[in-house]
Amino acid sequence: MDHNLGASLDGKGLDGGSLMSLYITSAVNTSGTVTIADGSFAAIPFTVAANQVTIVTIPPAAYLPLPGQFKKGIHITSLKPVAIYAHIYAKGVSGATLLLPVSTLGTDYFSINYIQKSNAAPKDPAYSAFVIVATEDNTTVKVIPAAPLIDGHAANAAFTLQLQRGQVYQGLSATDLTGSKITAINTATGGCTRTAFFAGSSRMEIGCTPDSVTSDNLFQQVYPTATWGKNYITVPLLSRNYDVFRIVLSNPATTTDPNVKLNGMLVPLSSFNNGFYEFASQSTNTITADQPVQVVQYAVSEANTINCSIYYNDVGDPEMIFLNPLEQTVSHVTLYSTGNYLIIKSFINVLIKTSAVSTFTLDGVPYTNFTVVRNNPLYSYAQIPVQSGPQNVQVTSGSQGTHTISAGDGFNAIAYGFGSHESYGYAAGTNLQNLNENITLANTTNSTVTQTNGCVGVTYNLELTLPYQTSNIVWNLGNNTRYTDSNPTPVATTTKGTQILYLYQYNKPVTYTAAGDYTVVDTVFNPTEGACGNNDVVEFDFNISAPPTAGFMAAGSCLGDSTIFTDKTKTNGSFIKTWLWDFGDNTTSALQNPKHLYTNPGNYKVKLSVANVNGCGTDTTIMVYIDHKPVASFITSVPDCIGRSITFTDQSTSVDGKIVKWIWNFGDGKTDTLTNNQPFNHTYANTGTDTVKLTVILDTGCSSAVVEKAITVSPIPVVDFALPAVCLNDTYAQFTNQSSIADSSEPTFNYLWNFGDPNATAANPNTSTEQNPKHKYSQADNYNVTLTVTSEYGCSQSKTQPFTVNGDTPVAAFSIENSSNLCSMDDVFFDDRSTVNFGSITKIVWYFDYNNKPTDTVVFYKDSLPASRKYRHNYGLFNSPLTKSYTVRMDVYSGITCTNTTQQNITIYANPLVTLSSVGPLCQNSPPVQIVENKNGFTGTGVFAGTGVSSTGLFTPSIVGTFTLNYAFTAQNGCSYSTTEQVTVNPVPTVSIVPDLVLLEGGQVTIPAKASGDSLTYQWTPSIGLDNDNILNPVASPSKNTTYKLIATNPQGCLAAAEVNVSVLKYPLVPNAFTPNGDGINDTWDIKYLDSYPNNTVDIFNRVGEKVFTSIGYPIPWDGTYKGSPLPSGTYYYIINPKNGRKIISGSVTIIR
Repeated sequence: MDHNLGASLDGKGLDGGSLMSLYITSAVNTSGTVTIADGSFAAIPFTVAANQVTIVTIPPAAYLPLPGQFKKGIHITSLKPVAIYAHIYAKGVSGATLLLPVSTLGTDYFSINYIQKSNAAPKDPAYSAFVIVATEDNTTVKVIPAAPLIDGHAANAAFTLQLQRGQVYQGLSATDLTGSKITAINTATGGCTRTAFFAGSSRMEIGCTPDSVTSDNLFQQVYPTATWGKNYITVPLLSRNYDVFRIVLSNPATTTDPNVKLNGMLVPLSSFNNGFYEFASQSTNTITADQPVQVVQYAVSEANTINCSIYYNDVGDPEMIFLNPLEQTVSHVTLYSTGNYLIIKSFINVLIKTSAVSTFTLDGVPYTNFTVVRNNPLYSYAQIPVQSGPQNVQVTSGSQGTHTISAGDGFNAIAYGFGSHESYGYAAGTNLQNLNENITLANTTNSTVTQTNGCVGVTYNLELTLPYQTSNIVWNLGNNTRYTDSNPTPVATTTKGTQILYLYQYNKPVTYTAAGDYTVVDTVFNPTEGACGNNDVVEFDFNISAPPTAGFMAAGSCLGDSTIFTDKTKTNGSFIKTWLWDFGDNTTSALQNPKHLYTNPGNYKVKLSVANVNGCGTDTTIMVYIDHKPVASFITSVPDCIGRSITFTDQSTSVDGKIVKWIWNFGDGKTDTLTNNQPFNHTYANTGTDTVKLTVILDTGCSSAVVEKAITVSPIPVVDFALPAVCLNDTYAQFTNQSSIADSSEPTFNYLWNFGDPNATAANPNTSTEQNPKHKYSQADNYNVTLTVTSEYGCSQSKTQPFTVNGDTPVAAFSIENSSNLCSMDDVFFDDRSTVNFGSITKIVWYFDYNNKPTDTVVFYKDSLPASRKYRHNYGLFNSPLTKSYTVRMDVYSGITCTNTTQQNITIYANPLVTLSSVGPLCQNSPPVQIVENKNGFTGTGVFAGTGVSSTGLFTPSIVGTFTLNYAFTAQNGCSYSTTEQVTVNPVPTVSIVPDLVLLEGGQVTIPAKASGDSLTYQWTPSIGLDNDNILNPVASPSKNTTYKLIATNPQGCLAAAEVNVSVLKYPLVPNAFTPNGDGINDTWDIKYLDSYPNNTVDIFNRVGEKVFTSIGYPIPWDGTYKGSPLPSGTYYYIINPKNGRKIISGSVTIIR
């Protein structure tokens, strides 16, 4: 299979950022090659997996940047049929087209474009464009442009092109080229050659909204005029506000009204401009005509609306899509919904006969969400959102974005998508043929049905349809099979509109025995000479396929369950188009893999008939037996008590087959699957009603309906009873029931007591059914008493407790620990020494102050008697008097009436009471503090312990924090006392200042003090000469030397101090003369205040500049000598550098002698 195209001009060009990709799909596995005529890039081989996409990126060398003639034809060949979509795109630029195979090309075309307007102009000129691609050598084409071409060809002025195979011509115009006519004309060797023709724009805006002028490139392969139809239905592009349409006449120069109707309303011929009629629409439209027309659908610029307002949140840009007429349909196609460049949503529009909607599938899955076309119920349409391919990714193959659509009857479809400022759209597939001049196959057994493809082993008549009568037909069937019919006679005539069509047949039927692609070429004499002379060439490319081998399998043969039928047909190299199932019960299905629910058991003859895309069919029949379902059933044991095993017994039955599996769901979250029906047990952990479910499965796989049974799980009594404490002398033992149950149904309990008494008699029986019975034991001994309780649900529980009948002679006795040193603040411990002649003590009653409080007792019963036999009592802290005496009494019991008493006197000593002097918060630099004890008259010794304190109570606050000081005092009577004292030590601030500061007289200095601590306050003294005496860094400007002291205080009152000396440097008073004559008066040059300037320098020079005196500091005033000798009277010159911020002082001094 051959395809041809040219990489036409777009807004950016393949060498300016745009890419051209070929999306190649097929229903079968195949391979092929992409080449360019001038060899500017190496041949690109490709392979295609069935129902997937292979992407071939075309190198930039193929780009057509200018108008004119180039050897840049791109040629794609494949071993088997493929569908190819070409896409030119970049960021914000996208245009795509379906490529037509060479066999469907023609010799006559009209260019279909749009009003040339773009927001890219004039900076980046955009053009209306068409491209002609020669498919054969010696191709002659006549071009009549509808507008001036930028290469100099005038509008409506014909010119001729001579093209060789692979050569292309690109025509560009600043004006809409719609209506330009391109016609192949007769060559020197006779006849016309076919060309591929493309139309579009390098950049185009469509719409009427003034503020929305985005644009996009348009790129579509034009259908040959001979393939145009008379009937169209349009479907809106989903997610857009509206679409623009053009109806283009095949004969724009006609004066006969073509009777074009839009939704039943006539469009006057006067409404056609330059051969087309344009309208905008937001809904479906039905278009009919008496002459062939082409309908083109345009997507508008982003944000445009039909009323010229702004459509916010819109995405998409201009696109041009050629629609197929209802006469030209496909029944199966694999297409690609591209994601390039940044497409964010893709769709497929499908138009199909309403009667065939049920047969339509998308990616192998039935799709029935169709809407009947308004005013045309024979047709329905769908706008289907689909997955796009990867965005802006250079993949070479894959399944993402690839979609296969198929139906039992013909349909038309377009694929399209939108992104921000970009779009793509093209016919999803086409099967174009010349509607008035063609060859078809007619099955000899049903001559009224013609086909464009056939089947192996079927006999056909080859039929030629012509719009005229001919006197000569040369049939070329290939393989050197030629036949010339010199005077053919039509076998039939038909009328199509006003056109009479003549039907001719090959001289004999043909049968093809091998699958493959075939070509029949008829050379026909046309009595009316045309542009291609008198000989018309009619070519028929068709496929002969082997019929598929039907096969299927059935799963699920149980009555009441759907039987799943799975198609296992061998395609034998083609694609299955239809499936027809006859389930043997007068019902059918057209799905590939249907499910069917039989209403009765038994045998059914199921037949599957399949046909491929060529209509080659076969069938197969399998007997399917539908089994009776087994019946699940079971019973359970009673009672159903929590925590007790319940026995489940299966009672399921089956008519067909053997039950091999039992699936149990016990309703408590637990399940089990068994392979036998033996009884088994299950235990429930919770009370309540649980629904048990059982499903049984036969060896044939059939499963029963689920049988359900509610089981109420009842609570079990919680048995308990109180044992009496009795001795042999007691009249009887009273037993008290304390049993309970979760649902509070205790009043319905049944009781059974067993007292475990071997000496019981009929008058004093060993058992009882009372709730709280009594029994008299005749011997002191150990017994086992058992109580069994049964609930109203039949759930029972027993409990046995050991029981002792104690002896009748208890003896009370106790001892006191540390009896000679009992202090009031300590517990007194009593050790039980009591005994009984059999059994155990059952109760002890203590009187800890029997004489003073004979009614105050502490009672311990048998269950609360401490195992250590120790008892404690605290008499309460007292400090005075020094002692207190108490009488302690003990009563012991071995039963109710068996008792004994003993008592002792004890002395309790007073505990000392010591108080400590309070220590308030201290500072870390505070002096040590002595803590004073007040012993309140007690004699003894006391010791301190803790952080910072000596044993004698001297506390030194050297560490910051809060400390607990412990004090322990032991009195002479051996009783002790302890207490604690909390002491808080607060931190002391830190303060630092440089010790000395120097200040020029009249100047000021900020004192650089530093301090650390929280929330400090400051105080400077004296405050004279300071701008502020309560801040850390005041500005000082004293008039004389001053020592300042800073005190920093924290909120706890802790303080720190530092001092700084501020020296005020007064201006030196330099005398202008002195008299060094030794009289003791004014003998030296004394400079007042200079000595206060550290490191000052003094230099003196004579008149000739010789230095006669120098000094660092001025500790000894100059006496007018130089090197020990007196200098003569005269004027000398000095330079004094006081430093310390004072400028140099210079002048003259006179020595007077």
